[in-house]
Amino acid sequence: MVKDGKSYWVYCMKHKIVLFLTVLLTLFANLTNVSMGGLPRHVFATEPTYVQSIAATIPRPHLGYGIHVAPNTTVDLGWVDRLGMDWVKVYTDNEAGYYRNKKVLFRYDLIYPGDNGNWSEFKAGVRARALKLVDLGVEAVEVHNEPNLQAEWPGPPNAWQYTQMLRVVYTEIKAVAPQLIVVSAGLAPTVTTPSRDAITDVDFAREMFENGAGDYFDAFGYHPYGYNAPPEDAPNARTLNYRRTEMLRDLMVEYGLGSKPIWLTEFGWLRDPAEEGLNCLATDLSFAGFSWMKVSGQTQADYIVRAFDFADKNWAWAGPMFLWNLNWSMLGPGVLSQCNHMRWFSILRSDGQPTLALNSVAAMPRRPVREMAEMTLVAMDDMTVEIGYSCPAIVEVGQFQIRNTGYPGTGFDATIEPAISLSGPEVTVSPAIAASDDVITVYADTTGLTAGLYVIYINVDSEISGAIVSQNIRGYVVVTDSFSDCQ
Repeated sequence: MVKDGKSYWVYCMKHKIVLFLTVLLTLFANLTNVSMGGLPRHVFATEPTYVQSIAATIPRPHLGYGIHVAPNTTVDLGWVDRLGMDWVKVYTDNEAGYYRNKKVLFRYDLIYPGDNGNWSEFKAGVRARALKLVDLGVEAVEVHNEPNLQAEWPGPPNAWQYTQMLRVVYTEIKAVAPQLIVVSAGLAPTVTTPSRDAITDVDFAREMFENGAGDYFDAFGYHPYGYNAPPEDAPNARTLNYRRTEMLRDLMVEYGLGSKPIWLTEFGWLRDPAEEGLNCLATDLSFAGFSWMKVSGQTQADYIVRAFDFADKNWAWAGPMFLWNLNWSMLGPGVLSQCNHMRWFSILRSDGQPTLALNSVAAMPRRPVREMAEMTLVAMDDMTVEIGYSCPAIVEVGQFQIRNTGYPGTGFDATIEPAISLSGPEVTVSPAIAASDDVITVYADTTGLTAGLYVIYINVDSEISGAIVSQNIRGYVVVTDSFSDCQ
């Protein structure tokens, strides 16, 4: 519609004032988290922040305590109990059946079928394996291992290929065993080499997320080895250390994956073989590449305990932590040489006796996690719609997601109901009953509304672990006096 200069100026000013008020009210609400006019408080999704001081408030219990146990070894399984571990990471079906009193993470090694491979056969195999693992009492599967290393992938590391495999595995597992927790392959902390037989963990993860991997795991797997540094050393793009994990966490938040936990599926420190009289540099050249990582047995013990403690106090987003390892030291000499680095991460000696690290881990304090769901509402957009009063319609206000930010593998159903407004638009939602991780679309009927700003509220109620949980999220309908803002 063509307007004269004065009328058009008035129209523009009104239009700008309405938009300014919308932004101002939104900013005020975000800052105060208090609604206007006695309406319910709004629940905002917030990302946990790193607690930089040990004296700061400790987050709710969230860690699981786990350890790797070597396959095909004769070991007293009671060590896992004495260590106070509630999780065990295993590699074979036989091992999985040993730990009926523990939670089991199974490392699911796979062969990538190739871009033109037999994916139908691959899918059928994944479904069959998932059902078998459930029968064995497995609670979680880690889909492959360190695919950012050529040593673990059939060819140069390729994040796109790994993401395609992860997508298929996740989809097939959830189709037959939705209760299984799917953990993405623990990435190796590394730097990109000139030959590209290793790709830095951060770059590989970014490419995974760019290709949509975030939709196909319940928890993100990572291997935050400490190398020769204390666990408290600050993260740095040029440094490989334990707190490099925080860089991966930042990346997940950047890609909207902050509600998903990171599982530390391998970590540890390498004990110096010289303490047992071995000069590995002189007798085993394969040890040379790892010799810079070695620490004393006492330091190994201290660093492991401090790593658990640091994650407990500072990483509210961390899930189970799996110490590498209990007993690779006890594998026969025909399997591993005496100086093989895997032996010296063990916290049992080759004769089955405990190291200082084992005794320290067994004695360390811990706060067992409550394995329950936790509801968080996350807006998928700005939850704001603008429409002219002269063209009433049912319009989409926006979308939000109901996320489980508690223990992976748990879930809940929620009832979604718009709050009743005496003067605002009639609001509807779809669906009205949803499960965790579902996306809800909000609609408003602007029929009969005059120009102005209308704040709408959506109430979400659920029962989690016997307790009623109620939260709400808000949106905005801006009705203008424009004849052109029709949809």
